[in-house]
Amino acid sequence: LAADTHHRVRSYNFDELTDQNILHEDHPVMTFCVNKADRLALLNVATQGVHLWDLQDKVLVRKFQGVTQGHFTIHSCFGGVNQDFVASGSEDNKVYVWHMKRELPIATLCGHSRTVNCVAWNPVYHSMLASVSDDYTVRIWGPAQQYRTSPSLFKPGFSGDGSPSPSSNGTSWPDMVS
Repeated sequence: LAADTHHRVRSYNFDELTDQNILHEDHPVMTFCVNKADRLALLNVATQGVHLWDLQDKVLVRKFQGVTQGHFTIHSCFGGVNQDFVASGSEDNKVYVWHMKRELPIATLCGHSRTVNCVAWNPVYHSMLASVSDDYTVRIWGPAQQYRTSPSLFKPGFSGDGSPSPSSNGTSWPDMVS
C-alpha cells in the first residue's frame, strides 16, 4: 500500500504488475498505518485529522475528533492488547488517545511544548505509550503509580495530568504520567 499525490491509498502487486485504488480522501494523506490484521488503516489527513478506514469494505469508519492536523507530518498508531485504541500526536502540542469505537478522545496528554509528530505503543507493555515532539523531547506515558500492575516499569516521582486513558483491559485510568 502507498499514498499518492492524488489523495489516494493504492495497492500494488509487483508479481502481477497490477495496481488498484483502495480509498480516496478529499485532502492529502500525510501518513498512514495499518493494523495487525491488515483490515483497518489510520490516515493522518492534512487539515482534517485522523481517519479510520476499513480496507476490505473500502469505507470510512470514523473521523476522530480533537486532534489539530494542519500541514505537518504527524504519525498515528493502533495500540493496546487487541489494538482497540488509537493514539496520535497533534499540532496543538498534545497527544490524543481514543477507543476505536469512539470519535471523542478518552485522553488528552499534555506535556510537550511544540508539535507532537509521532506516537508509538509499546508492543510488550500495552499500557505504555511514547511520544516525540518538535520540542526535542521523547515522553513515555503510562498509568499513574496507583494503577500500575508492575511498579518497576516506570520511574517513581512522575505526576499525572488528570486525564483518563486506556488500559490493556479496556478500562480507564484517571491519570497518565510522563
